[in-house]
Amino acid sequence: MRIVILSDIHANVTAFKAVLADISTICKVDACAIIGDLVNYGPRPNEIIEMVKGIDKPLLVNLWGNHEYSIFGGNLERFATERGRSVLKYTNSILTLESHDYLDKEMEHSGFQKCRIGEKSFLFMHGNLDDPYWGKFGVDKMNDERFVEYDYVISGHSHVPHYVEYFFVSDNVAYRNKKRTVFINPGSVGQPRNHNPYAQYGILDVESGNYEHRCVWYDMKEEQELYSDIVDRFYKDRLTLGI
Repeated sequence: MRIVILSDIHANVTAFKAVLADISTICKVDACAIIGDLVNYGPRPNEIIEMVKGIDKPLLVNLWGNHEYSIFGGNLERFATERGRSVLKYTNSILTLESHDYLDKEMEHSGFQKCRIGEKSFLFMHGNLDDPYWGKFGVDKMNDERFVEYDYVISGHSHVPHYVEYFFVSDNVAYRNKKRTVFINPGSVGQPRNHNPYAQYGILDVESGNYEHRCVWYDMKEEQELYSDIVDRFYKDRLTLGI
């Protein structure tokens, strides 16, 4: 089972097209997991939703992120700036009824999902366990004993990729009293923030454990030209540097 992991697409059609084209060059892909934030910041939320509908692999996971949550009445004060609140209102104003229905009826609202894939136990979450939409998650939170039951914990939201193997203390002599949990963040397709402007995603082979972080060039200027003057230019300018 080989899974494509996508997060934080943020209505960036040009980036998402490049990622889908890159995926098509890979010999075997069995399924996809989307870790939230299809919409907002970028100029084409409706088009992104239609593209997601057209993915020809099973969607094992399709989570709300904080931006979907906010579209449906989440607390706008959680946005750090007024420009963040303004761009969300703009996105909400251009979403079609069909797009609203997809976000409401076809995506998981809780912000996290547990499942088994093959022999492995997975936790997918947009933020963190205590704040599944907005919570920050990084290396400093990986020692939480609540994660010991999972083989993989896959998160999004930060727009910064990571791959970490953490070993919990465990009463298992065969494994030298250790239990491994792998933490993965695939980064962001549509708005990377790790100083790399390429569209980013991950591929996990569940059987072998091989994980590949992919960075795909796309024409940022083409996407930036589509931004409305209503949207603060910060959101298109940041694409150039991946910040």
